[in-house]
Amino acid sequence: MLKRFSTLMAAGILSVGSAQASLLYKISGNEMAEPSYLFGTIHMICANDFTVHEQTATAFNEADRLIMELDMADPGVMQSMQTKLLDPQGRKLSAQLSEDQYVLLDNFLTETMGMGLTTFDGMRPFILSSMVMTSQMGCEQQMSYEGHFTQQAVQQQKAVDGLESVDFQFGIFDQIPYEEQVQWLIEALEDESAAKAELDKMIKLYVAEDMEGLYRMIADTDAYAEYTALLLDDRNRNWQQQLDAELQAPGSEFIAVGAGHLGGNAGMIKLLKDLGYSVEAVSTQVQD
Repeated sequence: MLKRFSTLMAAGILSVGSAQASLLYKISGNEMAEPSYLFGTIHMICANDFTVHEQTATAFNEADRLIMELDMADPGVMQSMQTKLLDPQGRKLSAQLSEDQYVLLDNFLTETMGMGLTTFDGMRPFILSSMVMTSQMGCEQQMSYEGHFTQQAVQQQKAVDGLESVDFQFGIFDQIPYEEQVQWLIEALEDESAAKAELDKMIKLYVAEDMEGLYRMIADTDAYAEYTALLLDDRNRNWQQQLDAELQAPGSEFIAVGAGHLGGNAGMIKLLKDLGYSVEAVSTQVQD
C-alpha cells in the first residue's frame, strides 16, 4: 500500500470510532456551568464540499472562546510558519531523488507553481507534500475550516487560543526521517490516480460525517502506524490537560481540531470522558 502521508497529514484523520455519524460533540457535566463543543475539522477541502451546518454555527455563535491547534488569529503564527519552510539542516530534496524522480517533481512544480525544483529544493518535504495534495484535490478554490472559524471569531470579537505553537508542530516532522518524508512525496506523484482516488474517497466520507467509514479506510494504512503516537496520541494527552483547565474556567469553548484527534482509545472524546465529562454527538442531519 502506498503511503498517502500528505493526505493523512492535511486531513488529520485516523482512529475514528464514533458510533454516530457526526463531527460535532457537546461537552457537558463535570460541574461545568455551561456546555462547550468539540468539532472535527479537515484542514483543506474544496469550496463546493465546504459546509457549516446550522447546529455547528449555533454552537460556535454561543461559545465565548475558539480553541484550535494553532491560534490562527495571531499574525505571528503565519509569520513564524513562513520562516520555517526550509529544511533546518539545509538538506536538498534533489540529493534524495533519482533522475526520473527529479524530472517528475520538477515537472509538477513547474506546471502548478510556475517554478521548477531548483526554487523549492531546500524546502521541507512535508510542505511540498501539502502542495501535491492541494493540486490533486482537483478544484480551483479550497476552503479551510480553521480559516473560517478564525474569521468568524474575529468578526464576533471572540477570544482565540491555540493548543500548540508553530515550533512544536514543525518539530513533530523533524522527528520523522527526512528520507521517508521524501519517499512519501514521490509516491504521491508516481501513482497520481491512486492518490486522487484515495483523497476523493476520504473527502466523501468526511462530508458524510462517516467517522466509522473513515476509520475503516485508514486503519490499515501502514504509513501512519509507526507515527500514531507522535502525530496523534501524545498530542491528544497534552491537550487533555489543557482543555480540562479551559473547560473548568468561566465561559464556554468551541474546540476545533483535526477529526483524527477525536476518536480511538487515545482520542479526545474518550480522554475527555476519562476526566468525567459527558461527550455526546450532535446530529447535523436535516430533520424531515
